[in-house]
Amino acid sequence: MRPERKHTGIFTLIALLMQSGCIEQYFPDEDELQTGTLVIVAHLSDKPGEQCIQISRTSTIRYPEFDPMSACYVEVMKSDGDSRVFEESKQGYYSCFLDEQFLETGKQFSLAVITSEGERYESEYEKLYPPAAITDLYWKREMHHTSNLEEVLDGVQFYMDFEIEKEASTYLRWELEETYQIHNPEYTAFVMGKDRRYMQLPDSSSWRTCWITLGIPTFYTMDLEFVEGNIFRQMPLNYVSTETRRLHIGYSLLVRQHSLSERSFRYWDELKKNLQSSGNLFDKQPALTPSNICNINDSEEVVLGYFSISGVSELRTFVGEIEEMRLKEDPEYCYPGDYPPGLAFFPISYLPVYLSRVFVEEAEVVGEVNKYCVDCRAYKGSSHIKPDFW
Repeated sequence: MRPERKHTGIFTLIALLMQSGCIEQYFPDEDELQTGTLVIVAHLSDKPGEQCIQISRTSTIRYPEFDPMSACYVEVMKSDGDSRVFEESKQGYYSCFLDEQFLETGKQFSLAVITSEGERYESEYEKLYPPAAITDLYWKREMHHTSNLEEVLDGVQFYMDFEIEKEASTYLRWELEETYQIHNPEYTAFVMGKDRRYMQLPDSSSWRTCWITLGIPTFYTMDLEFVEGNIFRQMPLNYVSTETRRLHIGYSLLVRQHSLSERSFRYWDELKKNLQSSGNLFDKQPALTPSNICNINDSEEVVLGYFSISGVSELRTFVGEIEEMRLKEDPEYCYPGDYPPGLAFFPISYLPVYLSRVFVEEAEVVGEVNKYCVDCRAYKGSSHIKPDFW
């Protein structure tokens, strides 16, 4: 058994194929799908602190790869003339500490980018709306059917209540982030490193308890224009079943609520529709809408991305042990596989190889495992440091 090795990239392109503020919708031909298109991800909030703007080019629209753009001048301007410059913190990522004085509710904000080639891009102005409050975030134990409608899974369904403040903004978006604790088996861990030394994995490289934090890739939006009352109650959010390990030890959900402009809302709402539709986005020829950012010297240039700024409120809830809930156990989870034949002669490119040892009826079993089985920090979004909120 070879450890799984995946080549990962940053696929932000789908989130950038929506609302247009500069160019009418069009249907690209194959030649246009091969161009290196400018991609700007710039979603700011009213929360003081370090905020980031991402700038890149994509090799193709059909098969996007992250190609960071360095040495850009990036500035966010306020309608009263105040502005902040974002400095490049790493390739393609531009950061700035935004204070309360700059993040003034009711003001209009715009983005300006000058590339190293001297091309200038500007966004339309976006208004910063005040955040509405989330009044309650809670969960209920529920049974849900699987996709085949024959199997029923136990789990928890999350719900939210929030204030309706139409004088602030009638357009809302919700962003969900989950954190859960995992604990790997207490197997002794070994490694065959690139130096071809076979040794027991030291404690500094062997962590069994971690906390995994990931964004939930589901979009929630709502237009409150025709919604009555002061409180919207029991809005359903995500469902977490016992089919995974997320409920085994502890689970926490953080919800961020964004107050948006109408144009920004249309962007996110259209994105939600695209991601929730069946099939791949490119099963049908897409109508690409190059956002609210334009090349000021070439209005025909396709630019992907969107500049927005939103008021944000947030609330967190926890799920602990639930009485009588039957959690799905996987006895094969991180159990050692076969011992790799000829391990001592593996090419350097295949190393390191991780192994673990377990005793079964007093018999020793040593075999290969994935790295995350001996060091849970290898999971995406994982850390061995206990979060402050836990």
